Amino acid sequence: MNKLLKIFAIVLLVSSCDRMEKSEIIIETQNGVFPYTVEIASTDKQLETGLMNRSSLAPETGMLFDLSNVPNKVTAMWMKDTKLSLDMLFLTKEGVIYWIKENAKPYSEEYIIAPFPAAAVLEINAGDVAKHNISVGDHIKHDLFKPVGSLHADPAPVVNQTPITK
Repeated sequence: MNKLLKIFAIVLLVSSCDRMEKSEIIIETQNGVFPYTVEIASTDKQLETGLMNRSSLAPETGMLFDLSNVPNKVTAMWMKDTKLSLDMLFLTKEGVIYWIKENAKPYSEEYIIAPFPAAAVLEINAGDVAKHNISVGDHIKHDLFKPVGSLHADPAPVVNQTPITK
């Protein structure tokens, strides 16, 4: 019995090691503010698996892929083994949406390639982009992103403002 208990504990430990953190995000558009609950994919396994094999995604939920530690020069997603149609929002390190792929086709092995590398990708239910009128230039608010104009954003170049005297 003691051996069976140990095996059960190991199975529980292993299965919980790669659980995704859940977090709240805000999508800010010209038409309003839309809160979502997302799972954060950040480990290699989570980034590789994403929303594969899921049969549903609750309204106003999604998955945020943290690509900040991915060394690739290209951001490419695909829908292999993904049963759901999805909208994909490609984001800068400040959380600005710079490219959108709407209604990605389930099970497609065709690569969805962003025009330049993304810091993150947000996957939400297909149709949400149209429903909320989400567009390029809108913002995602989350701790993952450095807000534009904040002290945490990349500093602007320092300009010498010493007056010229004669």
